[in-house]
Amino acid sequence: MKVALTGASGLLGSAFVDALIAGGHAVHAIDRKSIAGQSPHTIAERLDGVDWLLHAAANTNVELCEVEVDACYRDNLILSEQVADAARLAGVPLVYMSSTGVYGCGAITPFAEYDDANPTTHHHRAKLLGEAAVLARSGANLVIRTGWLFGGEPENPKNFVARRIEEARRVRAEGGVMKSNQQQVGCPTFTRDVVSRVLALVDSGHTGIFNCVNTGSASRFEYVSEIVRLSGESVVVKPADAGIFNRRAKVSDNEAAVNWRMTQLGFEPMPRWEHSLATYIASLRGITHPEGGGV
Repeated sequence: MKVALTGASGLLGSAFVDALIAGGHAVHAIDRKSIAGQSPHTIAERLDGVDWLLHAAANTNVELCEVEVDACYRDNLILSEQVADAARLAGVPLVYMSSTGVYGCGAITPFAEYDDANPTTHHHRAKLLGEAAVLARSGANLVIRTGWLFGGEPENPKNFVARRIEEARRVRAEGGVMKSNQQQVGCPTFTRDVVSRVLALVDSGHTGIFNCVNTGSASRFEYVSEIVRLSGESVVVKPADAGIFNRRAKVSDNEAAVNWRMTQLGFEPMPRWEHSLATYIASLRGITHPEGGGV
């Protein structure tokens, strides 16, 4: 099988590349900059012989999207429309990676796919419009809503777990405490678990919108506390209100979701986030160990 993908160097895209290559599949990485502004016909020519296309490239800087609004919609909507048009012309099914953040503030309990989406930021509105564009182009396309991703190489600046371990180490050296948002809730989710489930969905021919998150939810405070505990850093993590972080993007306090459609279709539950987080942190040899050294 030959799979094309955008965003191959990103946190999630790189996990797909690793899994596909390990499975003996051919991977055709398409750089976002190389197709920006190109016609769908030109992009479609690059999909010759491709079995399916993963669109994981995105502008993920939620804060900057509130300031550079045009760039946000260019990167997350216009490019998605171009890629979806190209996939349609090439007759290639498309998998579009979206976010549980698109649900917005509509509920205080975890969202299922039948819940309305009411995004509260430009980033999430652009992702929702991208979803609509992808689904309108072809009934063979698949939309994956995920969030609070962890995994990948610790050097990646967007590696949330590695950055929190670095923060804990710095705070410990300074004799201080860490603070973390106790209001926002989500589902910490391992990139490898997402990849495994998406590949299963593709193999079984499913289409439409699916939530894809690890089982269970946590506040940012609970999530960060578990990262620090598993890393072996002896640092106090204290809960804090969202307001002290002074964010431009008015992100929803609830980004938690459940994999309702998967459950209805007979898929096994995805692993609990705590278990996958422990697995991932244990894999960071040279980065963490029970005594809190590393890097």
